[in-house]
Amino acid sequence: MKLQASRLFLPFTLLRIGLLGLLFSAVAGPVWAQIRPDLVHIDTIILEGNRKTKNSFILRELEFEAGDSIPRAQLAETLERNRLRLMNTGLFSLSELQLDTLPPGNRLRLRFRFVEMWYLYPIPLFELVDRNFNVWWKEFHRSLRRVNYGISGTYLNLSGQADILKLNLNFGYSNRYEVVYERPWLNRRQTLGFRVASGFTRAHEVAYSTSGNKQRFLVNNEAWQVSRLYANASLNWRPKLKTTHSWILEYHLNRIADSIGTEINPDFFLDGRTRQRHFSLIYKLSTDHLDIRPYPLTGWLAGLELRQNGLLPTDDLHLFRATAEFKKYISFNGHLSLETIAKARVVLPRRKPPFFNNQALGYGNDFVRGYEYFVMDGLDYGLLRSSFHIQLLKRDFKLGRLMPLKAFRTLPLKVYLSLNNDLGYANDPYYAAGNPLNNQLLWGYGLGLDLVAWYDKVIKLEWSWRGLGSGGFYLNINTGI
Repeated sequence: MKLQASRLFLPFTLLRIGLLGLLFSAVAGPVWAQIRPDLVHIDTIILEGNRKTKNSFILRELEFEAGDSIPRAQLAETLERNRLRLMNTGLFSLSELQLDTLPPGNRLRLRFRFVEMWYLYPIPLFELVDRNFNVWWKEFHRSLRRVNYGISGTYLNLSGQADILKLNLNFGYSNRYEVVYERPWLNRRQTLGFRVASGFTRAHEVAYSTSGNKQRFLVNNEAWQVSRLYANASLNWRPKLKTTHSWILEYHLNRIADSIGTEINPDFFLDGRTRQRHFSLIYKLSTDHLDIRPYPLTGWLAGLELRQNGLLPTDDLHLFRATAEFKKYISFNGHLSLETIAKARVVLPRRKPPFFNNQALGYGNDFVRGYEYFVMDGLDYGLLRSSFHIQLLKRDFKLGRLMPLKAFRTLPLKVYLSLNNDLGYANDPYYAAGNPLNNQLLWGYGLGLDLVAWYDKVIKLEWSWRGLGSGGFYLNINTGI
């Protein structure tokens, strides 16, 4: 009987010890964290000034929560990194962090204070139809005929969850009617979001070919030369703060005037077609470790895009594109940093694509500085850009009553001198004839003056040269809207 009692007593003893251990961990764990000299315990997080933005959204963006402990040696870096993460949402013109020390001395109360952005932007539209400001200014002699007018309405943070509603009504040289809604979070864990968009564009002008690495345009003010109907829906999954997966389904219906497809350029859609209809499926992966997204100084970003144009046998386009991008920013001190951007694309199958789908360098943000007036078409391309940024000015200007919008009454302004060096290559096996910059290594370099205002408004004034040839002045503007 004693042996049996011992056998029964031992499991009960172990169970009691286990329960006591769990109770001790629950009660004494936070206390132990508080008395460890190498840790700081986050006791409370207080949010102030976010009248529209939900607390749950802000707290989701932080790498820590109330009850966590942070190594004391990493405290300043961690708090500043998270303050900038909140600024990167684009919802605030100012975020400040105040620390309150609580007994016994290594417990902290974090108090975030925000000034929210002006969220409703009903902006009268004045939009250039050309690829960039420099082309419009020089090659089309600042013609006011080559502009679109209308209204662009953007409502940021519509429900307080960083969702966006956009409505564009463009008239003038060309027409664009578009509606977009984007919501970052759908579920309670705030890991799923979506975006839907639909639009219709049409123009009296179409770039029907490329010669001398310049786009050649056909204009007919009596009839629309090109139209495009599109719709897309995306599902975004963000399981971690800095990693996002996106799956996008698109539909495109493009049309051109009969004379373009049958006479002027039968390769526009291939085989003399005047219509191109197709579905597309895209997968995107992005890992973002940047400090200041509009104008980074430290951190890195990696992105991958896999795009299959043409899902059905009856689709008019079947192309697979893989695009990879990596950005790295190194800060040597408070005034000097290095930017390096590498991007590349490859296309399959290796057969002749429609001219309309053969764009490579010179479109959007994929260009070699000094070559802003040129386009380099092709299936594949590689781009390497690098810049040294030297800070010349960092100052806050109080505008007071001169600025009617409260969110913009304090103007944070930073000015940098940039030393730039770019390399690029566009592989064009089918349309290179008459375009000497295709299938050539391109080198551009120069210097610039970068102005960063209100955190996300960036103006770049650049003087760039092409290899050993001529150069010029170029202007690039990003309003952050």
